[in-house]
Amino acid sequence: MKHEAEQELLKTLNGQLSELPAVAKTMVQQYQMSAIALSILCSVILIAVLIGTIWLSRYFFKKGEKQSFEDKMEGTDYIEYCEATVIAGGSLSIFTFFGLIVNIIHACAPIVSIIKGLLN
Repeated sequence: MKHEAEQELLKTLNGQLSELPAVAKTMVQQYQMSAIALSILCSVILIAVLIGTIWLSRYFFKKGEKQSFEDKMEGTDYIEYCEATVIAGGSLSIFTFFGLIVNIIHACAPIVSIIKGLLN
């Protein structure tokens, strides 16, 4: 039932964006611009997280290579820090990548996103 209502609403709006009032056009454009701005923000955060992850993992890896056996026996193992950095940075990168994809989808199909938001 819900899917049928979405399809009917899409059929009504499909190709008729030029007949919409100026307020509705402005609303759709603002929604699209906000999605574009959020996708840019997500891509900047994604790049920063990837650079930070790579830098920290290289830092801990180099520090672990220079570490003596006595330091490892004391419990400070920098290779484990490197692994934890890769796991945390990788999971954060995945979340920001999914946020980027969702915002790009909202920017490319603003009317469908608005309709789904209204029906949910």
